[in-house]
Amino acid sequence: MTIPLPDDAVIHRLGGADVVNLRLKPAEMTLTPPGFSTLVGGTPKQAADAMRAVFPRAKKWQGSIEVGSATVAAIRATGFDVVPDPTPNFPNHVRLIHPGGATEFTDVNLKRLAIAFTTSTGH
Repeated sequence: MTIPLPDDAVIHRLGGADVVNLRLKPAEMTLTPPGFSTLVGGTPKQAADAMRAVFPRAKKWQGSIEVGSATVAAIRATGFDVVPDPTPNFPNHVRLIHPGGATEFTDVNLKRLAIAFTTSTGH
């Protein structure tokens, strides 16, 4: 049994909260449930630093990175949800999903979702 994340938990989406960065990639559509990666807890900088530490050669995580941050409550208010999905490298890894599945990741829904986030820089 998975314990739901509390409403006041803060999640971070590396790459920011632009609709383009919130769209599902083909591989993410095949996940059960479909969704995209985020990290829960800490600060935007800590999320970016964690990604850099695990993927030191990935150029996209080097330098200044936009990070979208939102509370789980704000995400749920848009119709989406966040579920725990820990990995060996990221015990704080969570997946942002929509209860209706991949077909609900429409631009209309993603625009509402994007508003729930605050974008900052994870130097």
